[in-house]
Amino acid sequence: MVKIGTMLTLEYDHEQEEIQRFRCRIVEQKGAILYIDYPINTQTGRTDYFPKGTFFSAYFVGKDQAVYKFHTEIVDRKREKVPMLLLRFDQNELKKVQRREYVRVDANLDVAISDPNDEEKEFTTVTKDVSGGGISVILPEGIQIEPTTALDLVIVLCSKDDEIDYIFARAEVIRTYEKTKESKKILSMKFINIYERDRQLMIQYCFETQLKERRQLLSR
Repeated sequence: MVKIGTMLTLEYDHEQEEIQRFRCRIVEQKGAILYIDYPINTQTGRTDYFPKGTFFSAYFVGKDQAVYKFHTEIVDRKREKVPMLLLRFDQNELKKVQRREYVRVDANLDVAISDPNDEEKEFTTVTKDVSGGGISVILPEGIQIEPTTALDLVIVLCSKDDEIDYIFARAEVIRTYEKTKESKKILSMKFINIYERDRQLMIQYCFETQLKERRQLLSR
């Protein structure tokens, strides 16, 4: 299933920070160890430092166009002509991600947000990432929203055929955070009320985005 040259997406999730995503390629495999080139941050385009024991969720698209997931950690480094990281890989833990599950992708979609209990908290912004289970958005300056607050959302979803769908949902605030003191705050939310049709449109958008990214990487 996992072959040399396969592109991996690594997700690093820290409670106090945003989810960070990295792209890398499998260079070699020896038993239960995958050798990968140094992961590149999808936001900054740079490589980051990862100590041994760093845990990731790893995703890749198989030949059947399905998305597969496994949990892994860095077990060592190897310095050769191409510096590599060594990842633990257990074939038995490999899981096919069903389309009903919530794959998260980076996306800049327009979204209107309002608080049904506070008419003054109404604003428009753009998403940072989206999934079938929720979204993260850039929080405009001067706006403060507490965790567990319920918000009404209207998301402008553009499909691959340039068709526009409007996704209506109610979401609960999970947290707000900022990567650095200079960066803008990010508001993370989970859907608590959304039409199933709209959720499926979000999931389809995420899978189409992943496939597009895979084709672009393979064409380089």
